[in-house]
Amino acid sequence: MARNLSVLEVLLIIFFLTILALDIFLMLLVLGNPSGRSFVPECPDIPESERIDCVPGHVVTENVCRWVYKCCWKPVTHTGAPRCFFPRNWGYKVGKRQNDTTGFTAKLKRLPTPSLFGYDVPDALFAADYQTSNRFHFKITDMDSKRYEVTLENIDLLDRTPKTSNLNYHVEVINEPFSFKIIRTSNKRILLDTSIGPLQFAHQYLQLSFRLPSTSVYGLGEHVHQQYLHNLTWKTWPIFTRDATPTEGMINLYGAHTFFLCLEDTSGSSFGVFLLNSDAMEVILQPAPAITYRTIGGILDFYVFLGNTPEQVVQEYLELIGRPFLPPYWSLGFQLSRRNYGGINGLRKVVDRNRGAGIPYDVQYSDIDYMEGGKDFTIDKEAFPRLEDFAKDLHGQGMKYVIMMHPGILNDSKYQPYETGSEKRVWIWQDNEFAIGQGYPGLTVFPDFSNPVCIEWWREQISEFHKTLEFDGVWIVSCYSR
Repeated sequence: MARNLSVLEVLLIIFFLTILALDIFLMLLVLGNPSGRSFVPECPDIPESERIDCVPGHVVTENVCRWVYKCCWKPVTHTGAPRCFFPRNWGYKVGKRQNDTTGFTAKLKRLPTPSLFGYDVPDALFAADYQTSNRFHFKITDMDSKRYEVTLENIDLLDRTPKTSNLNYHVEVINEPFSFKIIRTSNKRILLDTSIGPLQFAHQYLQLSFRLPSTSVYGLGEHVHQQYLHNLTWKTWPIFTRDATPTEGMINLYGAHTFFLCLEDTSGSSFGVFLLNSDAMEVILQPAPAITYRTIGGILDFYVFLGNTPEQVVQEYLELIGRPFLPPYWSLGFQLSRRNYGGINGLRKVVDRNRGAGIPYDVQYSDIDYMEGGKDFTIDKEAFPRLEDFAKDLHGQGMKYVIMMHPGILNDSKYQPYETGSEKRVWIWQDNEFAIGQGYPGLTVFPDFSNPVCIEWWREQISEFHKTLEFDGVWIVSCYSR
């Protein structure tokens, strides 16, 4: 007499049959797709450490990997390494190329390979620019459609190297599949080699991988890194800013830093790579050693910096993006800030207690509760009467006073900052009208700080308010909206 199957056994059988049916369905889709049948992946014996994941973020079976995605499959010894990885004949090929004294351009045509996420860009343009003897700029754009590009205001286009003989690097391009190498001229060392993985350029998925000359990689963020030197054992770092408390783990924090530095050897020779892209992205480090950038929009806009030391690389990087603001000496001292001190009396008591305890105390803050109804450039006269006298008292004790503001202006025609800002049309636009969101004071509009007129308007508002309240600094905080 046959025994009855347990509930677990029944569930396992159902699960197995479901997976089998899904595999058969996907294979039928591929067999009905002529382009899928025509592509034959080239899968040489690629070392585990050099594999580039073909289906990032997904767990697939061998059949789905081979027959649906047309990628390579091989079991792994490390759980972080991909089983399903790109073949060598994926990506783009080089068409027409044009050279000049400051760089070259190359038209790229997508190879007839399966689409991973749809909406692939069929024709791309690779533009190489020899900007200085130690700085190489390249970007990959869509030839047929305009995509968002981040502007960089600090680039000095006059500081260029007109002759390739003066460069400390040279670039080699492989035509099919498209890849390139950046090589240090002095010792012929390959600094970056994109042949380790294919270029991916779709509407909402862009990817480029680089083989590196050493495992000494630093940078990327913003996260809580447990050490300066990166661990390259299949680590994925997300980069998309969020207002989060610093904590251990690989979560996103307040800033976005898409720059990394690689120390080539013990001599100190180094180089850095910076991706100018503001979309959400992630960076994958693997033991090849190699690094992969993935982003969901914009273009691939890279800068490469060479130096004889790490310090020189950082100097090259800062020359491009702008050097840090030199803070005033007093800002390095002890500062005190919180929300809701309980009005002017509570604020004065905090200052008196700290000074009475002999605590070195340089700066006192006021959060947005000093404002009238959460409106910038106003003072709540009931909760903070004669706040201007409090600021003068701090100055009399050798202290500084910093106030908080938020870039959200109340949408009210009777509110002077809104009135003047609207006259100068300094707000962010949406659908041919001012974009409106929900901020601290209520319905708000948002200054467009990419507009020079807006910057001047903001400066005027700050200067005028300073005549009423003599603050020493402004902390511009996020204006949360929904």
